[in-house]
Amino acid sequence: MAEQIRASLNSQLGNEPCTIEDTEDIFWLRESDDYQSRFQLGRALSAQYRFKDAVTAFESALRIKRDDWKLWYSLSGANLTLRRFPEALDGYKRCLSLGADEKTVAFPLGIAAYLRKDYTAAAEWFEKCIPCGDEMLISVLYWHTLACYRAETEPTLLGAYHTDMKVGHHMAYRLAVSVFKGETTWEQAVSQLESEKSELDYVITLYGICVYLETIGKKDESRRYISLLFKKESVWPCISYLAAWNDRNAAI
Repeated sequence: MAEQIRASLNSQLGNEPCTIEDTEDIFWLRESDDYQSRFQLGRALSAQYRFKDAVTAFESALRIKRDDWKLWYSLSGANLTLRRFPEALDGYKRCLSLGADEKTVAFPLGIAAYLRKDYTAAAEWFEKCIPCGDEMLISVLYWHTLACYRAETEPTLLGAYHTDMKVGHHMAYRLAVSVFKGETTWEQAVSQLESEKSELDYVITLYGICVYLETIGKKDESRRYISLLFKKESVWPCISYLAAWNDRNAAI
Protein backbone atom coordinates (compact mmCIF):
# COMPACT_ATOMS: atom_id res chain seq x y z
CA MET A 1 0.00 0.00 0.00
CA ALA A 2 1.33 3.42 -0.96
CA GLU A 3 2.23 5.75 1.89
CA GLN A 4 -0.42 8.37 2.49
CA ILE A 5 1.15 11.79 2.05
CA ARG A 6 -1.93 14.02 2.20
CA ALA A 7 -4.69 14.34 4.75
CA SER A 8 -8.05 12.72 4.07
CA LEU A 9 -11.33 14.53 3.63
CA ASN A 10 -12.71 12.96 6.81
CA SER A 11 -9.75 14.20 8.85
CA GLN A 12 -10.50 17.77 7.78
CA LEU A 13 -14.30 17.87 7.36
CA GLY A 14 -15.03 15.10 9.83
CA ASN A 15 -13.69 13.66 13.07
CA GLU A 16 -11.15 11.20 11.70
CA PRO A 17 -7.66 11.77 13.16
CA CYS A 18 -5.03 13.20 10.83
CA THR A 19 -2.05 10.85 10.63
CA ILE A 20 0.05 12.81 8.14
CA GLU A 21 3.50 13.60 9.49
CA ASP A 22 5.60 16.69 8.97
CA THR A 23 8.07 16.72 6.11
CA GLU A 24 11.62 17.83 6.84
CA ASP A 25 10.84 21.25 5.39
CA ILE A 26 7.83 21.61 7.66
CA PHE A 27 9.91 20.54 10.66
CA TRP A 28 12.42 23.33 10.03
CA LEU A 29 9.72 25.91 9.33
CA ARG A 30 8.23 25.13 12.74
CA GLU A 31 11.61 25.93 14.30
CA SER A 32 11.48 29.54 13.05
CA ASP A 33 9.33 32.29 14.54
CA ASP A 34 9.62 34.93 11.81
CA TYR A 35 6.68 36.05 9.72
CA GLN A 36 7.78 34.51 6.42
CA SER A 37 8.42 31.11 8.02
CA ARG A 38 4.97 31.13 9.64
CA PHE A 39 3.38 32.05 6.29
CA GLN A 40 5.33 29.37 4.41
CA LEU A 41 4.45 26.82 7.09
CA GLY A 42 0.78 27.43 6.43
CA ARG A 43 1.29 26.97 2.72
CA ALA A 44 3.29 23.78 3.23
CA LEU A 45 0.60 22.32 5.48
CA SER A 46 -2.06 23.27 2.94
CA ALA A 47 -0.10 21.35 0.30
CA GLN A 48 -0.46 18.30 2.54
CA TYR A 49 -4.23 18.99 2.77
CA ARG A 50 -3.75 19.67 6.49
CA PHE A 51 -5.96 22.73 6.40
CA LYS A 52 -6.81 22.75 10.10
CA ASP A 53 -3.11 22.94 10.93
CA ALA A 54 -2.58 25.47 8.13
CA VAL A 55 -5.14 27.82 9.69
CA THR A 56 -3.23 27.67 12.98
CA ALA A 57 0.02 28.50 11.17
CA PHE A 58 -1.49 31.39 9.22
CA GLU A 59 -3.03 32.78 12.40
CA SER A 60 0.38 32.64 14.08
CA ALA A 61 1.74 34.69 11.17
CA LEU A 62 -1.06 37.21 11.73
CA ARG A 63 0.19 37.79 15.25
CA ILE A 64 3.37 39.13 13.67
CA LYS A 65 1.98 41.01 10.69
CA ARG A 66 -1.64 41.81 9.83
CA ASP A 67 -1.37 44.07 6.79
CA ASP A 68 -0.41 41.53 4.09
CA TRP A 69 -3.49 40.74 2.02
CA LYS A 70 -1.81 37.65 0.57
CA LEU A 71 -1.71 36.12 4.05
CA TRP A 72 -5.40 36.86 4.57
CA TYR A 73 -6.09 35.35 1.14
CA SER A 74 -4.30 32.10 2.03
CA LEU A 75 -5.98 31.93 5.43
CA SER A 76 -9.37 32.53 3.84
CA GLY A 77 -8.78 29.79 1.30
CA ALA A 78 -8.00 27.29 4.07
CA ASN A 79 -11.09 28.37 6.01
CA LEU A 80 -13.23 28.11 2.88
CA THR A 81 -11.99 24.56 2.28
CA LEU A 82 -12.95 23.72 5.87
CA ARG A 83 -16.41 25.27 5.33
CA ARG A 84 -15.73 27.98 7.91
CA PHE A 85 -17.67 30.49 5.89
CA PRO A 86 -17.85 33.48 8.29
CA GLU A 87 -14.09 33.36 8.83
CA ALA A 88 -13.41 33.00 5.10
CA LEU A 89 -15.69 35.89 4.18
CA ASP A 90 -14.17 38.12 6.84
CA GLY A 91 -10.69 37.32 5.52
CA TYR A 92 -11.59 38.09 1.92
CA LYS A 93 -13.10 41.41 2.99
CA ARG A 94 -9.82 42.21 4.74
CA CYS A 95 -7.99 41.41 1.49
CA LEU A 96 -10.03 44.09 -0.23
CA SER A 97 -9.45 46.61 2.55
CA LEU A 98 -5.70 45.98 2.29
CA GLY A 99 -5.57 46.71 -1.43
CA ALA A 100 -6.23 43.38 -3.17
CA ASP A 101 -7.85 43.80 -6.58
CA GLU A 102 -11.57 43.00 -6.50
CA LYS A 103 -11.22 40.66 -9.49
CA THR A 104 -8.70 38.57 -7.52
CA VAL A 105 -11.08 38.12 -4.60
CA ALA A 106 -14.30 37.90 -6.63
CA PHE A 107 -13.70 34.31 -7.73
CA PRO A 108 -13.30 32.76 -4.24
CA LEU A 109 -16.18 34.90 -3.00
CA GLY A 110 -18.25 33.40 -5.81
CA ILE A 111 -17.22 29.93 -4.72
CA ALA A 112 -18.08 30.75 -1.10
CA ALA A 113 -21.55 31.89 -2.17
CA TYR A 114 -21.99 28.76 -4.32
CA LEU A 115 -21.08 26.47 -1.41
CA ARG A 116 -23.51 28.39 0.80
CA LYS A 117 -26.12 27.74 -1.91
CA ASP A 118 -26.65 31.45 -2.57
CA TYR A 119 -26.45 30.90 -6.31
CA THR A 120 -27.63 34.36 -7.36
CA ALA A 121 -24.87 36.01 -5.33
CA ALA A 122 -22.37 33.47 -6.68
CA ALA A 123 -23.21 34.40 -10.26
CA GLU A 124 -22.85 38.10 -9.45
CA TRP A 125 -19.38 37.57 -7.98
CA PHE A 126 -18.24 35.50 -10.96
CA GLU A 127 -19.35 38.28 -13.29
CA LYS A 128 -16.97 40.63 -11.46
CA CYS A 129 -14.02 38.49 -12.61
CA ILE A 130 -14.49 39.71 -16.18
CA PRO A 131 -12.71 40.94 -18.25
CA CYS A 132 -9.92 38.40 -17.92
CA GLY A 133 -7.78 36.09 -20.02
CA ASP A 134 -9.19 32.91 -21.54
CA GLU A 135 -7.56 30.63 -18.95
CA MET A 136 -9.43 32.36 -16.15
CA LEU A 137 -12.51 33.02 -18.27
CA ILE A 138 -13.21 29.35 -18.94
CA SER A 139 -13.35 28.62 -15.20
CA VAL A 140 -15.59 31.66 -14.70
CA LEU A 141 -17.94 30.43 -17.46
CA TYR A 142 -18.07 27.00 -15.82
CA TRP A 143 -18.95 28.23 -12.34
CA HIS A 144 -21.19 31.08 -13.49
CA THR A 145 -23.21 28.66 -15.62
CA LEU A 146 -23.56 26.15 -12.79
CA ALA A 147 -24.69 28.93 -10.45
CA CYS A 148 -27.25 30.06 -13.02
CA TYR A 149 -28.50 26.49 -13.50
CA ARG A 150 -29.03 26.21 -9.76
CA ALA A 151 -30.64 29.67 -9.53
CA GLU A 152 -32.84 28.78 -12.53
CA THR A 153 -31.71 31.87 -14.42
CA GLU A 154 -30.23 32.32 -17.88
CA PRO A 155 -26.48 31.57 -18.03
CA THR A 156 -25.76 34.85 -19.74
CA LEU A 157 -21.97 34.53 -19.92
CA LEU A 158 -22.02 31.38 -22.09
CA GLY A 159 -22.02 33.59 -25.17
CA ALA A 160 -18.38 34.42 -24.40
CA TYR A 161 -17.35 30.82 -25.09
CA HIS A 162 -15.78 30.05 -28.45
CA THR A 163 -13.91 27.08 -29.87
CA ASP A 164 -10.60 28.93 -30.23
CA MET A 165 -10.27 29.96 -26.58
CA LYS A 166 -6.69 29.66 -25.27
CA VAL A 167 -7.52 27.90 -22.02
CA GLY A 168 -4.06 26.52 -21.21
CA HIS A 169 -4.25 23.64 -18.75
CA HIS A 170 -7.94 24.28 -18.05
CA MET A 171 -9.14 21.76 -20.62
CA ALA A 172 -11.41 20.07 -18.07
CA TYR A 173 -13.41 23.27 -17.65
CA ARG A 174 -13.52 23.67 -21.41
CA LEU A 175 -14.97 20.19 -21.98
CA ALA A 176 -17.75 20.82 -19.46
CA VAL A 177 -18.50 24.26 -20.89
CA SER A 178 -18.65 22.79 -24.40
CA VAL A 179 -21.45 20.57 -23.09
CA PHE A 180 -23.26 23.55 -21.59
CA LYS A 181 -22.91 25.35 -24.90
CA GLY A 182 -24.20 22.40 -26.94
CA GLU A 183 -20.96 21.95 -28.85
CA THR A 184 -20.39 18.52 -27.25
CA THR A 185 -23.06 16.08 -26.06
CA TRP A 186 -22.87 14.96 -22.46
CA GLU A 187 -22.54 11.38 -23.69
CA GLN A 188 -19.48 12.32 -25.77
CA ALA A 189 -17.94 14.11 -22.80
CA VAL A 190 -18.50 11.14 -20.48
CA SER A 191 -16.94 8.88 -23.10
CA GLN A 192 -13.86 11.10 -23.21
CA LEU A 193 -13.56 10.91 -19.44
CA GLU A 194 -13.21 7.12 -19.58
CA SER A 195 -9.62 7.60 -20.74
CA GLU A 196 -8.86 10.65 -18.55
CA LYS A 197 -5.75 9.99 -16.47
CA SER A 198 -5.92 13.13 -14.35
CA GLU A 199 -8.27 12.64 -11.41
CA LEU A 200 -8.48 16.41 -11.00
CA ASP A 201 -9.61 16.94 -14.59
CA TYR A 202 -12.01 14.00 -14.28
CA VAL A 203 -13.70 15.53 -11.23
CA ILE A 204 -13.93 19.03 -12.72
CA THR A 205 -15.56 17.89 -15.94
CA LEU A 206 -17.81 15.29 -14.36
CA TYR A 207 -19.18 17.64 -11.71
CA GLY A 208 -20.15 20.12 -14.41
CA ILE A 209 -21.85 17.35 -16.38
CA CYS A 210 -23.71 16.15 -13.27
CA VAL A 211 -25.19 19.58 -12.58
CA TYR A 212 -26.06 19.90 -16.28
CA LEU A 213 -27.83 16.52 -16.21
CA GLU A 214 -29.73 17.54 -13.10
CA THR A 215 -30.77 20.74 -14.86
CA ILE A 216 -32.14 18.95 -17.94
CA GLY A 217 -34.10 16.49 -15.81
CA LYS A 218 -31.77 13.48 -16.01
CA LYS A 219 -31.45 13.12 -12.24
CA ASP A 220 -30.83 9.37 -12.22
CA GLU A 221 -27.85 9.80 -14.54
CA SER A 222 -26.60 12.73 -12.47
CA ARG A 223 -26.69 10.64 -9.28
CA ARG A 224 -24.92 7.75 -10.99
CA TYR A 225 -22.03 9.89 -12.20
CA ILE A 226 -21.72 11.72 -8.88
CA SER A 227 -21.10 8.33 -7.29
CA LEU A 228 -18.20 7.83 -9.69
CA LEU A 229 -16.86 11.28 -8.89
CA PHE A 230 -16.70 10.52 -5.17
CA LYS A 231 -14.29 7.67 -5.85
CA LYS A 232 -11.62 10.25 -6.76
CA GLU A 233 -11.08 11.31 -3.15
CA SER A 234 -7.37 11.93 -3.68
CA VAL A 235 -8.30 15.36 -5.07
CA TRP A 236 -10.95 16.16 -2.48
CA PRO A 237 -9.85 19.79 -1.82
CA CYS A 238 -10.54 20.79 -5.44
CA ILE A 239 -13.56 23.07 -5.71
CA SER A 240 -15.61 20.71 -7.86
CA TYR A 241 -15.17 17.82 -5.41
CA LEU A 242 -16.03 20.08 -2.48
CA ALA A 243 -19.12 21.30 -4.36
CA ALA A 244 -20.24 17.72 -5.01
CA TRP A 245 -19.67 16.84 -1.34
CA ASN A 246 -21.55 19.99 -0.38
CA ASP A 247 -24.50 19.07 -2.59
CA ARG A 248 -24.81 15.69 -0.88
CA ASN A 249 -23.98 16.52 2.72
CA ALA A 250 -24.50 20.18 3.56
CA ALA A 251 -27.62 21.51 5.26
CA ILE A 252 -26.85 25.03 4.00
